[in-house]
Amino acid sequence: MRKFYLLLVILSQMISCAGSPELVPIQRPLGLDADRGCTTPFPEREWQFVHSIQAAMPGGQKAVIIGITVLSPKTGMIECVMMTVEGIVLFDARYDGQMVIHRALPPFDSMDFARGLIDDVRLMFFPPGGPLIASGISEDGASICRYRTDRGMMVDIVTHEGHLREIRQYDQDSRLVRSLKTGLDRRGTAGSQNPIPVRLELTAFGSSEYALTLDLIEARELNK
Repeated sequence: MRKFYLLLVILSQMISCAGSPELVPIQRPLGLDADRGCTTPFPEREWQFVHSIQAAMPGGQKAVIIGITVLSPKTGMIECVMMTVEGIVLFDARYDGQMVIHRALPPFDSMDFARGLIDDVRLMFFPPGGPLIASGISEDGASICRYRTDRGMMVDIVTHEGHLREIRQYDQDSRLVRSLKTGLDRRGTAGSQNPIPVRLELTAFGSSEYALTLDLIEARELNK
């Protein structure tokens, strides 16, 4: 019970992080079609995902919840449900240009938390909402596509050797606030253009640091 309470506390602080690592310099440039390769990891159709989410908190505490996400890249619609492993719904909301919260137990009952959660889902599953402003190779040999969002933030899509991918989100002061990593272990679905990552590792930096590991339980393409 104590671990579950700590999970509630850390998740309720998800939107209050301030970053510290700075923007990685880009060395030599990539080709003009770099943007096309950078956006391939993102789903193009409507999906429903079910994840087991392990939260790693300060002091080595860990807890597990279940997350259900429905999304439509074409319309920007996102539905999120978070529940305990016993099936108790902690949070249930839909964003479709406007936030509608169906259920939210304390401390998830704030609009700031809802917006922060939707922003994290966008980072995981949607291409960056802004133009490509730079692309190239970093000092360690990784390929980087850099975007500027309409909020003035920077998003780097990084491909390391061996096709390990990372998405880095920076604030207006070029400090890292989010890092999302996916590995080689991917599972495709029949007729799908995009493989679905089996594991996602999201790290938030700053005064309220946390790490979430999302292990895929089920992926179902909608409206085939």
